[in-house]
Amino acid sequence: MSRTLITNARLLCPASGRDETGSLLIEDGKIAAIGDIAGEADTLIDASGLCLAPGLVDLRVKTGEPGGEQRETLETASRAAVSGGVTSMVVMPDTEPVIDDVALVQFITNRGRETSKTRIYPAGALTIGLEGQAMSEISLMQGSGAVFFTNGDWPVGDTSVLRRTMAYAASCNVMVSSRADTYALSARGVMNTGARAARMGLSGLPREAEWIGLSRDLFLAEATGCRLLVDQVSTARSLEIIREARDRGVEVYVSVAAHHLFFNETDVGDYLTYCKVNPPFRNEDDRQALIDALAAGEIDAVVSAHDPQPPEEKRLPFGEAAFGAAGLETVLSALLVLVQDERLNLLDALRPVTASPASLIGVPQGRLVEGLPADLILFDPDKPWHCERENLLSRSLNSPFDGRRMVGRVMHTIIEGETVFQR
Repeated sequence: MSRTLITNARLLCPASGRDETGSLLIEDGKIAAIGDIAGEADTLIDASGLCLAPGLVDLRVKTGEPGGEQRETLETASRAAVSGGVTSMVVMPDTEPVIDDVALVQFITNRGRETSKTRIYPAGALTIGLEGQAMSEISLMQGSGAVFFTNGDWPVGDTSVLRRTMAYAASCNVMVSSRADTYALSARGVMNTGARAARMGLSGLPREAEWIGLSRDLFLAEATGCRLLVDQVSTARSLEIIREARDRGVEVYVSVAAHHLFFNETDVGDYLTYCKVNPPFRNEDDRQALIDALAAGEIDAVVSAHDPQPPEEKRLPFGEAAFGAAGLETVLSALLVLVQDERLNLLDALRPVTASPASLIGVPQGRLVEGLPADLILFDPDKPWHCERENLLSRSLNSPFDGRRMVGRVMHTIIEGETVFQR
C-alpha cells in the first residue's frame, strides 16, 4: 500500500466549505484522511505556503485528434492541462471525423487512457456530423461514456430537429450543451458589434444573436424537460434571460470562458488575432456582469474554451484568421486575478472549476472527501508570472494572455495519487 502525506497545506474544498490549514493522506490513489494526521508515509510533501485543492474539471476542451493532430493531440493537450492544474477534461466532438457514434466515443476514451496524463471524457455530437439535420445515437453514446451532447460551435438551426433531440435527451436523462447563437445574424461577424468594430472596419458579432438563440433554447428546454447547459455566455442580458428561465423552473446551467472574465473588446487592440474568439470579447459592462454573476453563484462552470490553432491559421488578417485560443494553462490564473482584486474569495473562485462541473457530468472528482480519487493540485495563489506563448506546453501557442502579467501558479499536480506534474 503506497502512502503519500501532504502536510502544512491550506486545504480548500468548495463542496464542503473547508478552508483550513492541515494535512491530507493519500493511500492507493484515494484520499484516506484529512486534517491532523500522524504516522509514516512513503512520500512526504511539505506544502508550506501552498493551497491544496481538488484538481480542476474543464468542460470545454478542443483537440485535433482525430484528424487534426497538427493543432493538438490528446497527449499534448493533457501535457498543457496538468501544468495548469486541470486533471479532468471534456473533449468536444468537432473533430474529423465527428464524434457522433459509439466507436468514436470509445476511441477517444481508449486513446485518453493510453496517451493522456489527465482523465478524458468525450462529449458526443448532438446531431450527425454536427450538420443539424438528424439526431445522433444519443443513448448508445451515453452508454459508451459520453458525458453530455453538443453541436459544438454551431447552433442547431432547425428548431424542429432541436426540439425532437432535446425531448429524446430528456427521456435518457442526459444533458444537452448548446451554444446560444443565431447563425443568420452572426455568420459573417469577427468581433463584437459596436463602435470599435466599425472604426476598425470589421464585421460584428451582435449580442442579439446570443439573446435570440438563448431564448429559443430555453423555451425548448422548458417544453421538453431537457437539462440544458448554456455554452459560454458572454453578455449581461443573457444572464437576465437565464434568471427568468430559472424562476420558471427550467433546469438550466451556465458556463463562461475564463478569458471572458479577463478581457473586453478593447483588448483586440491593433487587430490581435490571438484575441479572436467566438463568442467574442464583449464590452466592459458585459465583463463586469459576468464577474458579478460568478460571485453570486450563478455561473456553474468556468471553462478554458481551449481551442488551439496552428500559426498559419492565426497569422492572417483579422477577418480571415481562425477563431480560437489556447486556454488550459491560464484558466486558474484568470480566476486568481479576481481573487487578488477582491471580487471573489478562493472557494468561490474554485467552485466553478471543481465541484460544480464535476457534479454536472456525474463524476466523483472535484472534492476533498475521504474515499474519493486523489486528483489534487498544490498552487501558490500569490505567485506572479509572465505568460509568454513560447513557454506554453500546448502544441498551438495562440493565447490571448501572451505578454500578460499573471498571478497564481500550479506547483504540483496529482492524479489518482500519482504526481503527473511538478514545477
